[in-house]
Parts: sequence; C-alpha cells; structure tokens
Amino acid sequence: MFHRGIFTLSILFFLLFSISPAVRAGESISTTIHHQYQSARALGMGDAFTAVASDYAAMFYNPAGLARRENGQINLSIDAAVASSFKDFADEFSKISSAVLTDAARQTAYFDLIQKHYGDVYSLRLTPLQGVWVRPHWGIAFIPADISVELAMHKQVGPSINATLYADSTLAYSYAKDVNWINNGRMSLGVTGKFVNRAFFSKAVSATELATNNQVVTESDLLEGYTLDADLGMLWTPEVPGEGFLSMFSLARPTFGVVVHNIAESGFGSNLKLINKNPGALTGTPEKLYRVLDVGSKWEYPNLWIFGGRGVLDVRDIGHPNWNWSKGLHAGLEFDWKLANWWKGHYRAGINQGFWTAGLSAEFGFTNLDLVSYADNVGTFNTPVESRVYALKMNLDF
Repeated sequence: MFHRGIFTLSILFFLLFSISPAVRAGESISTTIHHQYQSARALGMGDAFTAVASDYAAMFYNPAGLARRENGQINLSIDAAVASSFKDFADEFSKISSAVLTDAARQTAYFDLIQKHYGDVYSLRLTPLQGVWVRPHWGIAFIPADISVELAMHKQVGPSINATLYADSTLAYSYAKDVNWINNGRMSLGVTGKFVNRAFFSKAVSATELATNNQVVTESDLLEGYTLDADLGMLWTPEVPGEGFLSMFSLARPTFGVVVHNIAESGFGSNLKLINKNPGALTGTPEKLYRVLDVGSKWEYPNLWIFGGRGVLDVRDIGHPNWNWSKGLHAGLEFDWKLANWWKGHYRAGINQGFWTAGLSAEFGFTNLDLVSYADNVGTFNTPVESRVYALKMNLDF
C-alpha cells in the first residue's frame, strides 16, 4: 500500500539524520559540493539520476537500480573534465614558473596573475581508468584514481590561490533486490558498500609562497586516509490505475527514488600511506564523505518508432554543509534513439545547480563516446558563481 512506501522513506530519513560521525574530517575551503563519483550520462541531464539509475552508474547514484537490470554489463572507461579556460591559466602560470626572475619579481608576477583573474575558478577532473561490472542484482567497481583539482583566485590577506585537491581510489560492491513491502507497484532496495582511500589538500597558497615554491600542491602536503562506508537506495514504481484522474500518468510510467549516501560518515581516520608515505608534521584527516540525502523522480515518454526518453527531477545533497536550494536542484531530459542493440544514441539537456547542461552519447558495437558540458556552482550561499566544464568519456561496453 501507499503508506508502506511512505514508511520506507521515513526509514531512509532516519538513517540520514540519526547516525553521528565517529571521526572529525578536515574541511575544504571550497564551497563546491564535491561528488565522490560522477557520470557523464547523468551530468548531461542535469545530474538528476536518482530515479533513473539504469546503467552501471547505479552503483553510486542509486544501487536499487541493479534489481531491475535484465542483463550484465562490463564498462571500462577513461574520463576527463576541464574548465574552459583552465589551459590558458595554466600556460600563464607555467610561463612565470619557468622564467628567470628574482624572487621579488616572481612574487610580483604571481601577484599580478592572481589579480588579473580575481574571482575566476578553474577545475580539472581526471579518471585515467575505471572498471565496473554489473549483473542483475549485483555489481562490483574498481576506480584506481579519480583526481579533482579546483583553483580559485582570491584576495584575502593578499592575493592567493585557494587550491583544493581530491585523489580517491574506490573499490565498491552493490547488491539489490525487489521487496514485497507494498501491493501497489514495484519497490526495489539496494546497498553499495565501498572502500575509499583519499588524498586531500585544501589551503590558500599566497603569491609570496608561490615565489619560493611554484608547486601549488606537493605530495608531502597531502592528508591521506581510508574509510569504509555504504549507500542505501530505494526505487518505487507505483501501479497507475487505467481509469480515473490518475490514469493520465499511465503513459509516463513514473518512478521515484531515494538514496542516503555515506550512512556511516565515519571519516578517513586510518592511513595506509599509499600516496603520501612521509606525512611528517601534517595533522588531521581528509574531508569526509558527507551523509546526504537524494530524492528524485523519473517520467518516461511514450515510445515512438525508434525514439524514446524520459524527464527527471532531483533534489540532491540534502544535509551537505554547502547545500542550498540553488545547489540542490537538478532537472533534465533525455532522448533515446535505437536502430539496433549495437547502434544507438542519446541526447540530453538539463539544469545543474542553476546552470545549463547538455550532452550526447553515441554507441556503436562495444564502443561508446560521451560528450557533455555542465557547470558547478562554486559560489557562496547567496552568490552563485558558474564554473563551466567540458567533459569527454571514452567507454568500452561489453
């Protein structure tokens, strides 16, 4: 019955707000909401994927989606996402670094560079290789390195670069199944357990410091630690009556999703020293995986010849310290075309944190190419700031 679906939602809300963190994690000076995993497909449709979760990315967006898979999928991919003007800034920075200058002249050059770009934010995200294998009801993923860099130009005590870096290695296992908790429609539950090793840096680096050492971040600066955590997700597709007022939704086939990410929120209190083998006098631990709640809905379009698609609406990251409605709202559209199982494509558009997104996928045989443009809101609570990013993902799907 419908009230049992509400009861399940209540359990997920309880998990979000009732478990206290065991370890205090270091905090980022960035106001960007960092996602431990991101999907090019999801980003193209505004990063609203909670109630879709129909491919291998379900492991990290909503593991309940694996209960609805009808076949297996192995995905091997390489991802790169970069801000549009990152290269121009990097070239200017490198020119100063390689020039033959006195420390005073170099400091002035960095001072002028930061002043010139004051207010700008440059980001880069690289995942050199990731492998995911999903089957009906379960999946396993290994991501050896997922590296995110954000450089924000600021004038605090003096001109400085607010540098934030995440370098995550992730091993995850998911399991999902349908449950008979309601008589109205289909309900699926899923869980993803994950081991994450994180190297982390988030500090303001002044022009004076850059003049004596032009490496914004070095290996010895990185806080490092590992954690074990889990995501718990639910999908519910109600049975829509064929008659009456609600029958208008029968063609749309709505699905609703809820996910609590990082239910333990235990922090990175233990250290394997995989990256920074000599932490020296460093104290503290990397920024923790915050316990957050995602809720979302999916509305399928009626299929027409070779075309289909869906509309999506999510509110994500509820409970994150940088959350507000502007950053939490995600919406999008996805259009599919399919000539054969081995030849198909997708077009996407959406709104992510108040800024437009667009993407496309082309699948031919075992190869799949994803292109996407999206933007993160890197501003404060009251001042949205757009950081436009262009991303490419090259896949092998089996």
